[in-house]
Amino acid sequence: MSSDESSDGQEELRDLMALYGQKEDQKPAGIRENKRERYVPKASQAEHLNYVEVPMEKVIFGDRQRFLSNLARSVGKKWNHSEDEEEEDKQDRAANKRKPAWSDSDDEDLQVGDVKKATKHTGPLNHLRKDKSYKEYLTARFQRTQNQPKWAEKRVKNRDDDEDSSSDEELLKTVGFIDHKAKKGRDLLPKKLNFKRVRDLNRATYSEGVARSVQFHPTSTAALVAGENGNANIYTVDGQKNEKLHSMRFKKYPLVCTRIAPCGTKAYFGSIRRYYYSYDLLEAKETKLMLPGVLQTMHSFEVSPCGKFIVAAGKFGAIHLLTANTNELLHSFKQEGGVRGLCWTGDSKRILVSGASSNVSVLSVRQNLIEHTFLDDGCIYGQVVRLAPNQRLLATGSNEGVVNVYDYQNVLASKAPQPEKRFMNLRTGITELQFNHSSEVLAMSSHEAPNSVKLAHFPSATVYANFPEQHDSVGHVTAMAFSPHSSFLAFATNSKTVPLFRLKYFRNY
Repeated sequence: MSSDESSDGQEELRDLMALYGQKEDQKPAGIRENKRERYVPKASQAEHLNYVEVPMEKVIFGDRQRFLSNLARSVGKKWNHSEDEEEEDKQDRAANKRKPAWSDSDDEDLQVGDVKKATKHTGPLNHLRKDKSYKEYLTARFQRTQNQPKWAEKRVKNRDDDEDSSSDEELLKTVGFIDHKAKKGRDLLPKKLNFKRVRDLNRATYSEGVARSVQFHPTSTAALVAGENGNANIYTVDGQKNEKLHSMRFKKYPLVCTRIAPCGTKAYFGSIRRYYYSYDLLEAKETKLMLPGVLQTMHSFEVSPCGKFIVAAGKFGAIHLLTANTNELLHSFKQEGGVRGLCWTGDSKRILVSGASSNVSVLSVRQNLIEHTFLDDGCIYGQVVRLAPNQRLLATGSNEGVVNVYDYQNVLASKAPQPEKRFMNLRTGITELQFNHSSEVLAMSSHEAPNSVKLAHFPSATVYANFPEQHDSVGHVTAMAFSPHSSFLAFATNSKTVPLFRLKYFRNY
């Protein structure tokens, strides 16, 4: 602001103050005294109160002296703020903001109304601001599902700022009503789950037929869906478009079981044939591998967390251990009853096997023997077994629709352990169990009835009553998977659709 403008503003302010002062002096003092005498604060003397006409300017601006003092204070701050200080503030803001490696000038001119057009599928787009920058719209939508990566953050900080931030954090830890996050708490609520059903994961093609497997990529925001017609597709996971990235076709090879290696560079496809496929995701190259030894099918297998071994279910209670890189048969185990469920421990040293009988076997990879066997409480015909990522909870599902949750340490120390919790919310046989990455949510499902899906919360061991909602048609679930940080939950069904749900408590993908 120039000196001429500031001098004009000061003159106007003086004239305004003089005008208000003259109006105040013209009023007789008796009226003010009478007003003060009539004011009775006690409710018992309410009959002496009289209605007084208040000027409109006092209702809007308040008392004249207070209005003039506030006006003078605000105008004085404007005049005292020099142009040099404004330039310094702009320089500080520019220095704190990290410069992009590349920028396109056309992005700033592009608006939402130029890209988003109303169609018969979307309907009227009245909820969108057409004059908003399309770049800001995409940035806000991206930040809803993913946090800002560490490499994009500004790491240079002053010591004073660190001390102030640490003191503020300590204050907010004790004063809960200031920090809303501290008030709400960081624990997952046990009774009601905050979720939203987004668009189907395979909405771009629906070409898998009956989906038998769904797997999220461990490092990228992508998912693999495979079906019985031999088609397998990789989709991006954003909950909106879910565009197709890559497709694979295996002729006369119905895909029954599909797994992605922990490294994220390979995928394995199994079926009821005497061979299976290893697919290199980086080079988009498939390799046909014949099954070694007495192994006849790869209809059910699991890849170890270290990525070196593959365990596959054989006939008549046989369990075969293979090497993932060389396809060699290392050892074959034998248990009582047919093999129904397989699961690795986190250190890749043990394999948990659920048999057609009521027993669960613990196999030792180093010793090549059955290390331990225990009786699943109340189970007649076992179906599936799953170990939580925290290596503390072990869940088993039976054909009777019962899910038992054990303490893993107690299981290894007893032949007949008692379950910590028993879920009987599903009336048909349990066919799939999955823990999320933090072991807070256990998903259980059955493909024998539609919408037979339940989510259980830990450590409260309660089932969410609002999942799935009554109007949500999930279908007959054949497989399910959590994203690496539990932000998404996908279900493979007997129909062509793969429903996708967004769990809002978990922010990262």
